[in-house]
Amino acid sequence: MENTLSIQYECVPETGSTNTDLLNRAKKEILSAIVVRRAINQTNARGTRGRHWDGDDHCLMFSVAVPIGRDLREISGVTLAIGTEVAESLRKQGVKAEVKWPNDILLNGKKLAGILVETTKSPDHRFVLVVGIGLNLKDGLRDDGYGRACLADALPVSDIEKTEFWLKLLSSAVVFAINNVRSEGLKRTQALWDTIAAYKNQTVSVLEEGCEPYDALVLGIDETGHLLVRTNQEIKVLQSGSISIRSKKK
Repeated sequence: MENTLSIQYECVPETGSTNTDLLNRAKKEILSAIVVRRAINQTNARGTRGRHWDGDDHCLMFSVAVPIGRDLREISGVTLAIGTEVAESLRKQGVKAEVKWPNDILLNGKKLAGILVETTKSPDHRFVLVVGIGLNLKDGLRDDGYGRACLADALPVSDIEKTEFWLKLLSSAVVFAINNVRSEGLKRTQALWDTIAAYKNQTVSVLEEGCEPYDALVLGIDETGHLLVRTNQEIKVLQSGSISIRSKKK
């Protein structure tokens, strides 16, 4: 079922976390629109696995709150779909973005954008999906050890400074991904994956909770969005959560 709500944009100079802002709002009130909240500076921005996300005017930071109804099964695999559509939107603008499973956005093998997907319930007991995105615009941010890329690596300054354009482009990609998953599942995501996947047909190091790191060849994703890899012994199906993959150092 497609979400036909209008999109409401708002911007504040500073906040702790736009994701936290929208999660708290959704818990207290029934949203009558899709809300896109941007902050110029976030003092307590959060990434995946509890990591802190550094950002200021070198980074475009915002969150999108989308009411999605009572059944989370309608959006199964949506995290993967969002990463795919964000990367595809950037590629259409001349940025050769790739998705590191499940949804980190890379450029030239370094992290260009991070995506955090969370859910909460409104007072009417319907779920609201809150998607936070941090997109590195230009140099100046602290390297978190994984390597940072920015739009300035791919585009002229005049294009990078069009922050409203990038905000609307990526927030629209988020909404499109959610609507598409609700209506078609992961068919489109699976079809796009081979064209935008980082490490496709490459050997990576897999870090799985409770296991020793091991090497595996990235094959692709299945119809549910799980990552398929081949080890020396078998083809494994990896689920996001307690698993991460790293490029093998050359």
